[in-house]
Amino acid sequence: MKRPPKKGTITAKPTVHREGDAIVIDIPMALRHRGGRKEIVLPPGIAPFAESAAGEEAPTALALALARAFRWQEMIESGEAESNSDLARKLKLDHSYIARTIRLASLVPDLAEAFLDGQEPDGLSLRSLRRDLPLEWDEQRLILVK
Repeated sequence: MKRPPKKGTITAKPTVHREGDAIVIDIPMALRHRGGRKEIVLPPGIAPFAESAAGEEAPTALALALARAFRWQEMIESGEAESNSDLARKLKLDHSYIARTIRLASLVPDLAEAFLDGQEPDGLSLRSLRRDLPLEWDEQRLILVK
């Protein structure tokens, strides 16, 4: 099922025209607030500025945090680590960081997938998501899908 374009999505195509001796290239774009900073949103088919060496888009901080949360949750469930404290010792990370991040594993699955695809709501910060995420999926939807 194809998702409808989200608010702020650019659907117009770039254009090229002459103005006297100059060639003018118009690239439609929008600005989104993501994680406390502004990000340029380009239309589909336009290569992003920040690409990895393999030509893929670099993961966002939210995507990395979600990946860590699901991996750490898997480590605890499989018995590789006994608890958040044990995991923190093994990974040499702060216990509170582990606890805040692992809460992201309880995110509504379709919202987690959308966030991994870079389709998080404007203004959503990783900090607020780690701190204020309710466990009930219906409550998450009310807060995150506006």
